[in-house]
Amino acid sequence: GGVGIGPLAEIAFDAGYSVQGSDAQESRITRNLQQKGISVFIGQDGSALQAAHDTEAIDWFVYTSALPANHPELVLAKQLGIKTAKRDELLAHIISEKNLKLIAVAGTHGKTTTTGMMVWTMKQLGIPISYSVGSTLTFGPSGAFDPASNYFIYECDEFDRNFLHFSPTLSIITSIDYDHADTYPTQDDYLQAFGQFCNQSTMTVMWQADNHFGVTAKNGWVLRDDEVADIRLAGAHNRKNATLVMKAIEYLGVAPNEKAAEILAGFPGTDRRFEKLGDNLYTDYGHHPAEIAATLQLAHELS
Repeated sequence: GGVGIGPLAEIAFDAGYSVQGSDAQESRITRNLQQKGISVFIGQDGSALQAAHDTEAIDWFVYTSALPANHPELVLAKQLGIKTAKRDELLAHIISEKNLKLIAVAGTHGKTTTTGMMVWTMKQLGIPISYSVGSTLTFGPSGAFDPASNYFIYECDEFDRNFLHFSPTLSIITSIDYDHADTYPTQDDYLQAFGQFCNQSTMTVMWQADNHFGVTAKNGWVLRDDEVADIRLAGAHNRKNATLVMKAIEYLGVAPNEKAAEILAGFPGTDRRFEKLGDNLYTDYGHHPAEIAATLQLAHELS
């Protein structure tokens, strides 16, 4: 039922896998999965997992990073000899097995919005895509697999070093600002991880201010602050993120800049990212000082 595992379940199901799962409680995501024909068991004492495995041997038990090591289902899966893995391992397997080109969006702030922008633009261009976004979208499901797609667009989170399990064809780095001290004890650890991620990417699009580890023109487009495109979007951070998407579209060669800018100007946003609830009433997920500052700047533009 989470924003990571839920879309992954949908992707795996659409990719032809037999999928079932559990959660501690029912939610909108679990109900949506059930409507697609995926069995979701409410309650996680292990009985549903045991019954399912007895009926047809389970190959993989995929779990969220939030699951404690003594969780009944995780303990049982290991006892039954089922392969256990976090979501990134299964996703990397699907991308490899389906021979998809990975477009990864990473960064401390703006990942969800920028991934949503990339998905929106490709959809509006009529290009078949598969994707996974860490939030609900106003224009489609959070995750999808299209058998006709050549590209997989992924919100590639640095938490738990998730993004280091991938070697993208194209990476978009939205911003870098020290975070997740539980995973990265120091800022240097954090920056080194992003440097490694860029080295694993065939091409990286990013801002000069975030280039702490020397990405060069050989394998990257490093943009100056004065290269922000003239895109009709409220919020300086939205215009910067849209510029990165426009450059990514240019690199892929699927549309001219003018067309991409026109499409991006109509981006409807993602849930809880300055989402309008009513007149002069918005909700925003921003919980980091830099994110709050960006939200306030956007609000001032609209006031």
